[in-house]
Amino acid sequence: MEYETRKLPKKTMIYLVILLIAGIISMFIVKDGKAKKATKILTELGYTNITNVSVSQKTKFAHVETNIRGFRYAVTFTDLTTNKQCRGFILKDFKRNIDKDLECK
Repeated sequence: MEYETRKLPKKTMIYLVILLIAGIISMFIVKDGKAKKATKILTELGYTNITNVSVSQKTKFAHVETNIRGFRYAVTFTDLTTNKQCRGFILKDFKRNIDKDLECK
Protein backbone atom coordinates (compact mmCIF):
# COMPACT_ATOMS: atom_id res chain seq x y z
CA MET A 1 0.00 0.00 0.00
CA GLU A 2 1.66 3.19 -1.19
CA TYR A 3 0.55 6.71 -0.39
CA GLU A 4 1.01 9.48 -2.83
CA THR A 5 2.42 12.69 -1.34
CA ARG A 6 1.91 16.06 -2.86
CA LYS A 7 4.97 18.28 -3.32
CA LEU A 8 4.92 21.82 -1.98
CA PRO A 9 4.59 24.48 -4.65
CA LYS A 10 7.70 26.50 -5.51
CA LYS A 11 6.07 29.73 -4.31
CA THR A 12 5.50 28.25 -0.87
CA MET A 13 9.11 27.08 -0.65
CA ILE A 14 10.33 30.57 -1.60
CA TYR A 15 8.11 32.14 1.08
CA LEU A 16 9.41 29.71 3.70
CA VAL A 17 13.04 30.46 2.81
CA ILE A 18 12.40 34.23 2.94
CA LEU A 19 10.73 33.89 6.36
CA LEU A 20 13.61 31.78 7.64
CA ILE A 21 16.21 34.31 6.48
CA ALA A 22 14.21 37.22 7.95
CA GLY A 23 13.94 35.39 11.28
CA ILE A 24 17.68 34.76 11.46
CA ILE A 25 18.48 38.37 10.59
CA SER A 26 16.05 39.74 13.18
CA MET A 27 17.55 37.44 15.84
CA PHE A 28 21.03 38.89 15.22
CA ILE A 29 19.70 42.46 15.23
CA VAL A 30 18.01 41.96 18.62
CA LYS A 31 21.12 40.29 20.08
CA ASP A 32 23.35 43.13 18.86
CA GLY A 33 20.93 45.76 20.22
CA LYS A 34 21.00 44.21 23.70
CA ALA A 35 24.81 44.14 23.67
CA LYS A 36 25.00 47.79 22.61
CA LYS A 37 22.60 48.89 25.37
CA ALA A 38 24.59 46.91 27.94
CA THR A 39 27.85 48.44 26.67
CA LYS A 40 26.37 51.92 27.04
CA ILE A 41 25.32 51.19 30.64
CA LEU A 42 28.75 49.72 31.44
CA THR A 43 30.41 52.84 30.03
CA GLU A 44 28.27 54.97 32.36
CA LEU A 45 29.43 52.76 35.24
CA GLY A 46 33.09 53.42 34.40
CA TYR A 47 34.03 50.34 32.37
CA THR A 48 35.38 52.08 29.29
CA ASN A 49 37.89 49.56 27.94
CA ILE A 50 35.79 46.39 27.46
CA THR A 51 35.28 43.76 24.78
CA ASN A 52 33.22 40.61 24.21
CA VAL A 53 30.06 41.99 25.79
CA SER A 54 27.42 39.28 25.83
CA VAL A 55 23.90 39.66 27.23
CA SER A 56 22.38 36.34 28.18
CA GLN A 57 19.17 37.71 29.68
CA LYS A 58 17.21 40.95 29.77
CA THR A 59 14.31 41.05 32.21
CA LYS A 60 11.97 43.69 33.55
CA PHE A 61 11.96 44.35 37.26
CA ALA A 62 10.00 46.50 39.70
CA HIS A 63 11.17 47.69 43.08
CA VAL A 64 8.46 46.70 45.53
CA GLU A 65 8.70 49.66 47.94
CA THR A 66 9.04 52.50 45.43
CA ASN A 67 7.31 50.84 42.44
CA ILE A 68 10.11 52.01 40.14
CA ARG A 69 10.45 49.77 37.10
CA GLY A 70 13.46 49.07 34.92
CA PHE A 71 15.56 46.42 33.21
CA ARG A 72 18.11 43.94 34.52
CA TYR A 73 20.78 42.64 32.15
CA ALA A 74 22.79 39.48 32.84
CA VAL A 75 26.12 40.23 31.18
CA THR A 76 29.58 38.80 30.66
CA PHE A 77 32.47 40.85 29.30
CA THR A 78 36.24 41.19 29.33
CA ASP A 79 37.74 44.23 31.06
CA LEU A 80 40.93 45.05 29.15
CA THR A 81 42.34 47.45 31.76
CA THR A 82 42.54 44.69 34.40
CA ASN A 83 42.59 41.69 32.02
CA LYS A 84 39.73 40.04 33.90
CA GLN A 85 36.61 38.23 32.80
CA CYS A 86 33.60 39.85 34.46
CA ARG A 87 30.04 38.60 34.79
CA GLY A 88 26.98 39.56 36.74
CA PHE A 89 24.02 41.90 36.60
CA ILE A 90 23.56 45.54 35.67
CA LEU A 91 20.36 47.39 36.46
CA LYS A 92 18.89 50.50 34.89
CA ASP A 93 15.53 51.87 35.92
CA PHE A 94 13.30 54.36 34.17
CA LYS A 95 14.57 57.22 36.35
CA ARG A 96 18.05 56.67 34.86
CA ASN A 97 19.47 55.16 38.07
CA ILE A 98 22.18 52.59 37.41
CA ASP A 99 23.40 49.81 39.69
CA LYS A 100 25.70 46.84 39.25
CA ASP A 101 26.41 43.45 40.78
CA LEU A 102 29.52 42.29 38.94
CA GLU A 103 32.20 39.76 39.79
CA CYS A 104 35.56 39.89 38.00
CA LYS A 105 38.07 37.02 37.99
